[in-house]
Amino acid sequence: MENTPAIAVLPYAHRQGRELAATPVSDLIWPLGCPDRLTGKTVADLASQDHLILFPRTITHFQPRLGISAQVSLVMGEPAVIHGKHIALLRFSYRRFYRILTFNQDLLDRLPNALLFPYGTTWVPDWRNVDCIKTRMLSLIASAKRDSTGHKLRHEIVEAVRNAGIDMDVMGGGYDPFDQKSDGLAPYRYSVVIENVQERNYFSEKLIDALLCDTVPIYWGCPNLGDFIDTGPIIECANRDDIMREIRNASETDFEQRLPSIQKLKPELETFCDFETRAAKAIRDTLGHNKA
Repeated sequence: MENTPAIAVLPYAHRQGRELAATPVSDLIWPLGCPDRLTGKTVADLASQDHLILFPRTITHFQPRLGISAQVSLVMGEPAVIHGKHIALLRFSYRRFYRILTFNQDLLDRLPNALLFPYGTTWVPDWRNVDCIKTRMLSLIASAKRDSTGHKLRHEIVEAVRNAGIDMDVMGGGYDPFDQKSDGLAPYRYSVVIENVQERNYFSEKLIDALLCDTVPIYWGCPNLGDFIDTGPIIECANRDDIMREIRNASETDFEQRLPSIQKLKPELETFCDFETRAAKAIRDTLGHNKA
């Protein structure tokens, strides 16, 4: 219906400067569809009933929205170690936004318009067509970064595994490169999956992609993962020693026991894959019963 509120997502790469109002609606992402009334229009033509979802930039907190009538929401896609500046600024700027979609527990506890929004996503968009026949036991994917706790832990595990003479394929920008993310997951029964940080409500494509490729995650990350998905087939670890123990315990028998539960989990995992669609639906679901 033409009177239904339109919900769009501004692409991540958009710089959100003074030209935002003049941005063609054809440049926006429309997960739920763009109404005909906006064909050929710009962001300035979005009505007060419409919604625009932005990713955070410093300018997002301060710049006047001249010429923009639409309700504006913010979606947070990074943990506190990366988005600490935005988390701090939202203490003062939160009233500028219709909703703040976030997994950050501090924001959820403090801000009246914050809405729980797990990150999730996938970097294996064609996962249904990936050949998941298992030919190897263990993998670990790591970049060359050494900034966060998780970055450092990955490299520590690689060193420990090599020192112990354990057969594990290590791939990614910091080691052996691959063409597609699935190359480091689909042929493997297990993959060591380490998030960049351990943060409540935060899990990423690192976990989702392993499970979509029928690979058992030896997982370090979200401490309350069970609030979101069935953790039965996932091997959860609290520290380096846990990870090394589970690497040594990996076996074909254990994998075969976990595989049916992984496959059963996929419809649930699929709901976390499309970030923009989830964001648009989250806004749509608030209409008519505002929190703030």
